[in-house]
Amino acid sequence: MSEQDSMLEVYIYENQQLLETLESVMLKGEKDHALDDEQINEVFRIMHTIKGSSSMMNFEELAKLSHAVEDLFSQIRDKRPRSSDWDNIFDIVLTANDCLKGEIEKLQKGQSADAEFSTLIDKIHVYLFQLTKRKTVSEAEDDFDSGAMVYKIKVSFEEGCMMESTRAFGLVTALAPHAELIQTEPANLDADSASEEIVRSGLVIFVKTAEDPEVLREVVGETMFIEEFSLIQIEADSLDVPEAMRLKKAAAAAKSGEPVAAAAEGAVKQNFISVNVSKLDKLMDLVGELVTTESMVTKNPEITKLQIEGFDRSSQELRKLINELQDTVMSIRMVPVSTTFHKMHRIVRDVSKKVGKDVELEIIGEETEVDKNIIELLSDPLMHLIRNSVDHGIEMPDVRRKKGKGQTGHVTLEARNTGGDVILIVSDDGDGLNRSAIIKKAIEQGLTSKSESEISDKEAFSFVMLPGFSTNTEVTEYSGRGVGMDVVKRNIDKVGGTISIESEQGVGTSTTIRIPLTLAIIEGMKLRVGNLVFIVPLLSIQESFKPNIKDVFLDPNGKEMIMIRNQSYSVMRLHNILDIESEFKELSDGILIMINTESDTYCLFVDELIGEQQAVIKPLPPYIKKHNHGLSGIGGCAVLGDGSICLIIDINNLVI
Repeated sequence: MSEQDSMLEVYIYENQQLLETLESVMLKGEKDHALDDEQINEVFRIMHTIKGSSSMMNFEELAKLSHAVEDLFSQIRDKRPRSSDWDNIFDIVLTANDCLKGEIEKLQKGQSADAEFSTLIDKIHVYLFQLTKRKTVSEAEDDFDSGAMVYKIKVSFEEGCMMESTRAFGLVTALAPHAELIQTEPANLDADSASEEIVRSGLVIFVKTAEDPEVLREVVGETMFIEEFSLIQIEADSLDVPEAMRLKKAAAAAKSGEPVAAAAEGAVKQNFISVNVSKLDKLMDLVGELVTTESMVTKNPEITKLQIEGFDRSSQELRKLINELQDTVMSIRMVPVSTTFHKMHRIVRDVSKKVGKDVELEIIGEETEVDKNIIELLSDPLMHLIRNSVDHGIEMPDVRRKKGKGQTGHVTLEARNTGGDVILIVSDDGDGLNRSAIIKKAIEQGLTSKSESEISDKEAFSFVMLPGFSTNTEVTEYSGRGVGMDVVKRNIDKVGGTISIESEQGVGTSTTIRIPLTLAIIEGMKLRVGNLVFIVPLLSIQESFKPNIKDVFLDPNGKEMIMIRNQSYSVMRLHNILDIESEFKELSDGILIMINTESDTYCLFVDELIGEQQAVIKPLPPYIKKHNHGLSGIGGCAVLGDGSICLIIDINNLVI
């Protein structure tokens, strides 16, 4: 990777994080109807950082827009806006946030950041002009000589982190709310030579404050890309203190008559580093290979014949260490769902304002962790479900009042761990799904030949996840085009998950998504058909049993069915689907496995169950994917301990 590519990668990553923080701050402020001093300073710092890094990367339009917002908040710090102005400010900044996000997403895709923001920038300048003509709400008092202390902070950034002067300014502005006076070495952080000087000699910050030094230590410790730093209190008359700060400090000390004691210096190192996700993917692949190779070695038939006691003990210890390594690597890849969940606040805010509804979003279990690759695929499905709830799930305020509901609608987004998988639930207290209308539409489209009384709620609500299915007669900006839920279903399928809908008309709707913790390793059931071994995700298996031939029958279409506890299920013979020679033709000779998918439950006929198996998932070779040699029901493969290949069944796409 070239230096330019490396800088762009850092630029994209850091500014995405900053824009996420900005959006969170603005949504919190909008809920409170204003920003406090700390939030205002945070927005100013974010915009200054984005402006500096964008200028360095020659993204002029991004720099101009962020500079305009920075100027606005510089003025807001001095002249607080009226209460009636905040709604306008929130709209302006969130719009700017969206513009910046959109351009950075272009860069991430290898495209050019070529948008032009003159209209929005002019709008910001107009409001800024209006604000400058007003009187200051409150004047800051000069309490410099109030007994505050002087602290010297020495900072070293990580080697190769780049944009050192911009990072230095970000740290200074983060410290500003806690300081009466700040001076730095180098003094001019905007100078072209500032970054080189910081790399060569480090950054020194002198802070005059009456606050606890632990507050300063915490602010510095939370700053990204700092390798280490030290914080010491210094004598007021020390030559080490900048002159302007030293003179005032000496006067304050003389006035109080109290001696100034020096604190011991303590170096603090950063506990976090940024790692490219591709490196974690590679590490996980290597661990998977290690797991497989260890099994191949320890279960080698030639070695097991020898029955060497020392080898067995060593093998057990090796297996223990590999398991610990595997758990550690998996934990590194795990990230909380909080970032994705908090994005939904913006969705609720935007959609509810557009459609004229009052809606609150409640988040539960945001600390729940899942694999990073999975969390990236969850954003779009959750976004669509939230939009559905707000747009045509929650009723209009006057309708809710007539029903005896509160004027404010409620949408809940919940996450929780259950064993080896994660459950996500999106629920609302809206009008619910119209079961009869859904079934009527399904019959009209030829999706079912059953009568309404024969269709269960689960089956009825699963129709809404079919392509093109919609009962919404009015097309809006967010729904009603007959697309959406089928895309949600496909995305959940990609991560090996399931989705189900429960609803009660007039009460609300709840959509439950069940996904594995990680895509890399699954808990499965190993089974045999003919001479081939397969794995079915354990999460999808409800039960297995020897069928009673008396319960088997053919439906009017000649499809094989079985009656279990007064409920009929389709029978799917795996050897027929995959065209495999099987030793068993009669159902009573083999085993039926009841499989749950997001839209159906069926019984899979196989020759034999072998037992549970933890499998490291490997993708199918590209040429097989390309030509699709009758393997539409295969989701991947795994290498077993004896070196043989085992295919993994894709239960959602297994068709006859």
